[in-house]
Amino acid sequence: MRRATLIAANVGRFIAYLFIFFGVWQMFGGNFINGMWIAFIGWFLESAARGQVQQLALHNILADHKVAQAMNRQYVAIPADTTLQHLVDDHILASGRRSFVVKRSDVVIGLLTIHHLKGIPRTDWPTMTAAQAMIPAEQMKRLRPDTELWAALEEMDRDGVNQLPVMVDGQIQGHAQPRGCRRLSAHLTELGV
Repeated sequence: MRRATLIAANVGRFIAYLFIFFGVWQMFGGNFINGMWIAFIGWFLESAARGQVQQLALHNILADHKVAQAMNRQYVAIPADTTLQHLVDDHILASGRRSFVVKRSDVVIGLLTIHHLKGIPRTDWPTMTAAQAMIPAEQMKRLRPDTELWAALEEMDRDGVNQLPVMVDGQIQGHAQPRGCRRLSAHLTELGV
């Protein structure tokens, strides 16, 4: 897979450079608009091939690493009866946090993110509670600490979310974010791993 991807990417880059060269040649030959379009197509192909190589490199770096190595173990748990106005004033504006675990009697009952708050009219914030606005625990997507990092990134990308809670037996351990995975990959690259 790795070899095939590298071969395809390098062939794509070669063809892209031919397009760029031909486009520039057309531009200097007096056919400016067509030459510019051909060069632009070549640039686009080269960018796509380079992105594929970078994705393969990231996959190779993250291989054999688990979510537990990159997850953020700090999370904020809020009581289920917290009003959204209180949440915004005391937690979001004060600390810049973007997601909150909603608990009732030390049991995780859901997750509330800024994304969910955006869909609720501000006039409802003083009376609506976190329990009313949250994603219930039964519907929450979650990860386990032993999940492969690459699989976690793919799942977040597929679902269009930028964080997922990491849980074991209904207890939250932290949350995973693409930023944490990329930070780990940069650290591993520095170490030559």
